[in-house]
Amino acid sequence: MPGLTSLLLLLSTAHAANGDRTLWTIVRSHDRKAEKPTKAEPSEASSVPEVEPGATNTAEAIIEAQTPDSPVADPDLEAEHAAEHSFLEKTAGKDPSIGFYDDPVKALDPDPLHIDQIDPREFDIPVVVNDDVVKWMEYFTGRGARWYRKWLSRSTAYQAMMAERLGKAGLPQDTRYLSMIESGYSTDAYSSAAAVGLWQFIATTGREHGLRVDSYVDERRDPWSSTDAAIKFLDRLHRSYGDWYLAWAAYNAGPGKINRAIERTGSKDFWVLAKSGTIRDETANYVPKLLAAAIIGKHPERYGFGDVVYQPPLELDTVTVADAYDLEVLAKCAGLSTELFVSMNPHLRQGATPNGPVRVHVPKTQGEEFLVAATAVPDAERIRTLTHRVKSGETLGQIAKRYGTTVSSIQAANHIKNANSLRVGTTLVIPKSAVGAAQLAATPAKPAGAKTITGKPVATKASAPKPVSHVVSSGETLSDIADRYDIAMTDLVAWNSISDVDAIHPGQKLLVTHGAAPVKAATWSSYTVRRGDTLFAIAQKQGCSVEDLRSWNGLQKNTIYAGQKLKVKKA
Repeated sequence: MPGLTSLLLLLSTAHAANGDRTLWTIVRSHDRKAEKPTKAEPSEASSVPEVEPGATNTAEAIIEAQTPDSPVADPDLEAEHAAEHSFLEKTAGKDPSIGFYDDPVKALDPDPLHIDQIDPREFDIPVVVNDDVVKWMEYFTGRGARWYRKWLSRSTAYQAMMAERLGKAGLPQDTRYLSMIESGYSTDAYSSAAAVGLWQFIATTGREHGLRVDSYVDERRDPWSSTDAAIKFLDRLHRSYGDWYLAWAAYNAGPGKINRAIERTGSKDFWVLAKSGTIRDETANYVPKLLAAAIIGKHPERYGFGDVVYQPPLELDTVTVADAYDLEVLAKCAGLSTELFVSMNPHLRQGATPNGPVRVHVPKTQGEEFLVAATAVPDAERIRTLTHRVKSGETLGQIAKRYGTTVSSIQAANHIKNANSLRVGTTLVIPKSAVGAAQLAATPAKPAGAKTITGKPVATKASAPKPVSHVVSSGETLSDIADRYDIAMTDLVAWNSISDVDAIHPGQKLLVTHGAAPVKAATWSSYTVRRGDTLFAIAQKQGCSVEDLRSWNGLQKNTIYAGQKLKVKKA
């Protein structure tokens, strides 16, 4: 197309040389004003983990949307922020638009964003279209399309519920697009500012608006509870400012920052504040970003999103469980796998519910049946989990080995994404399967010479020895006692019905055998590391493994130094 190429070169050259805006308005009707570079800063209003669309049912959709909690922001969220930052830097102060060079044919379209088809009457929020809104429409249909597509795919899981609740509260139903730009409709979205969930509450703000946030329950992740809290917060902000744009800006930045900006400028016009430099760039971009998301969301097919595969609406029954239950037990009561039950209840953060009432979600129409089944579970079978407080030098591998479980099981039960990010003092829930294995191991074996009559073992002359006990001394830990008697810690826990491994006390009597022959207490020796020694060489000399040496001495790596004393267990 030599004619078109020549025309494009002529137009771009003329514009670059003469700054003639008349030529540019021929090929583009929305000339943009120069503005300072901006940056999409991570905050409590920005958290979008990336999830592939296309789940075929509610269960798969919920599981797909989960991202384990992490002390750092989600990598995909950071990638989306980086894309925004790059886009804003490249568009700031540049005229003509970079779109002219990226896709000149598209740029020749007199109305590529269908501005003339936008009808504010379709919305129940105030909608304007200016250069800032157009900028974000270009982002969502260009560089940011991959993320917007994912947000759209998840939108149908929550939007109907949000619209219903917003409407009942007298708030605009299109406010649901605020959740879209906050979290991408992900219940487990986690920002670098520690904002969590669909509406990106930090813990303090969540609690202020009625959400429970503790080690067992985090209602910021619950779709229904967090939506109700967001409604309370937004209603309060709107009553305070009488303007939705200012209310949204305050949701992002906090009322204090918006109040100070109003005082400095003497204006209650959001667009004046946005251009004044009195609010940070993220907040200045927040309102136009929300408006762009809503405009595209009303007619996604118009903007190239006609092929999005949408998730089904989230339809669950909500019931109240009054007692502590293992989540595996509740899953069985609901007729679900543990994974699916946990995905329906992202607000339950441990392997069990706490004592006292807590809301639980189960499949639609199954609420009453679930409660009947849960009530019928005997008290002794409702919960059998352990907790472990992480000590200095411990690794997940060591803890898993101690309890006879796997690292992946502990990670899943505690929502740990990175096995290497374990923090001292963290309380871990040990999966029920590990405890069950310990109980099975603790079941006395049939004594030698026993006979079976009508299915029951009857011992002959050889009777099992009496159990041996140990009195806890000051400063002793279960780990010390298990090492001393050369027994598995899971056995020690099961034999003594211990629920908290850190709660033993001096003078407490513990069983250290369970009907088997007494085990001779292990003896310990000390080895002083010499120059040139390696753990491998020491292990060979001492008749043990490198892993044994690391476990006995709390070593996370194989690094040792001359003069270091190592504990060595002797059989």
